[in-house]
Amino acid sequence: MEPSKATIFYCEGLWTQADSAKLTRVLATLQPEVNKPFVIEGSKVNALDSVGALLLTNFAQHWQSLGWVVQWNGFSEAQKDVFALIKEYVAEPPTVPPQPALPWLWMQTLGQKTVNLGLQLWAFFSFVGVIFYEGLGWCKAPHKIRFKSICNSIQATGTRATFIVALLSFLIGVVLTYQVAVQLRNYGANIFVVDFLGIAILREFGPMITAIIIAGRTGSSYAAQIGTMKLTEEVAALQTMGLSPVEVLVLPRVTALLFALPLLVILSEVMALFGGMVMARAMLALSFFDFIQRFSYAVDLQTFIIGLIKVPVFALLIATIGTFQGFQVKDSAASVGERTTISVVQGIFMIIVVDAAFSILFSFLGL
Repeated sequence: MEPSKATIFYCEGLWTQADSAKLTRVLATLQPEVNKPFVIEGSKVNALDSVGALLLTNFAQHWQSLGWVVQWNGFSEAQKDVFALIKEYVAEPPTVPPQPALPWLWMQTLGQKTVNLGLQLWAFFSFVGVIFYEGLGWCKAPHKIRFKSICNSIQATGTRATFIVALLSFLIGVVLTYQVAVQLRNYGANIFVVDFLGIAILREFGPMITAIIIAGRTGSSYAAQIGTMKLTEEVAALQTMGLSPVEVLVLPRVTALLFALPLLVILSEVMALFGGMVMARAMLALSFFDFIQRFSYAVDLQTFIIGLIKVPVFALLIATIGTFQGFQVKDSAASVGERTTISVVQGIFMIIVVDAAFSILFSFLGL
């Protein structure tokens, strides 16, 4: 082959481990000419070790996989022996499987996502089954109930969340009253702001807003705590000692949220109504006495109970999703952040879906 009809790359100087970074940058910039053989010329190489030989071998294999003809020239017998050892003991780079044609690529992506979603759902429902089984164990043997862990979780998820729940609920009551009062004032129907606030807050806004706040605050905390314990092998240590991680880590958190969330919802509703009372007095000149009197007439106990029925379901969703995502953490700190984010997103999504399902059910039942 005539040199003029080939692209020649002259290797010069030292091709050793000490110069590997510089050599890698040089090789990355090369681009053989189209339809010409590529010749690697090694007559001017002063020193060659296994690292340099591996760089050149990988470089040649890359261009051969793209269709170029690579030839070797000028290397000494000792250097050829190094290349032979590299080819003998270093595995061939894995070949990239051919990609499907573009019109079918979306089908492959959809299929993969569907399979992954199915596996995640199966793992989640299996996790729920384990929680239910361990919960039955507590019912059969009450002495196994970890009251101290439950109380600590109630303090973390309930007591410490009261301020943020109360503040946000008060502001929500103020905003709702302001939006409604602007319209009612035009028609002289100021008193009906009480009807709207009572029904909307007790049936929908109080339970749902509180559950969303707790999903962002407590659900993420559950995922981060259990995920960190898995990284530090505390979960594995529990299994080594013969203890169930679900019984020790999950059941106390689920039980605590079942107790704490209804109380937080009641607090949220009281503060939202109080915010509405303050705003109604400021905008509509509606006194606190008139507000309370109209509230007792317009809102009955059934409205409060309907809103509270949904709360245990929200608590189970938040606690189960948070703890499940914590157990899905892999061997990296980035995985903790990823699973924490997923727990918040999935928790809020499921709260809204379940709330919509309850609304449809109540409408169907005429409640």
